[in-house]
Amino acid sequence: MATPKNVPTKPNHVYKVGFGVNQTDKINKAANTVDETPEQFIKKSTLNAAEVINSAAGVAGKN
Repeated sequence: MATPKNVPTKPNHVYKVGFGVNQTDKINKAANTVDETPEQFIKKSTLNAAEVINSAAGVAGKN
């Protein structure tokens, strides 16, 4: 079940995400290619995607 939009997310909270068999296989292959655990791979990929979105929106580095 997705988180409703009116519920704020918690910083540094570990959220569990479920994947199907095909998605799990793809993530494991990609994680093994870069020599990381699947958890590390997902975290880094998510952070990289967020940085790209922020830089495209012109908000990078504004804290």
